[in-house]
Amino acid sequence: MNDKSKHIKLHVGSMITLRTLEKYLDEVKIPSLIKNFSENSKTTGFADLYDDNEIYVLEENLEAAKEILKKILEA
Repeated sequence: MNDKSKHIKLHVGSMITLRTLEKYLDEVKIPSLIKNFSENSKTTGFADLYDDNEIYVLEENLEAAKEILKKILEA
């Protein structure tokens, strides 16, 4: 990772899917960042009606992460 690395959105979905993806990414040493909008909804008093959470990876890991995502979604 260098100073000019940037995070790219890999997938939008439920926390269950994102946590599964995060686990597989961790196994191959790909760092990820999850934005949990569900938790934000709960703390502000709104219902969690959508699976709109996001997972990001560094740009240099995007292609490898896409392959892992594809395998998970096909299962």
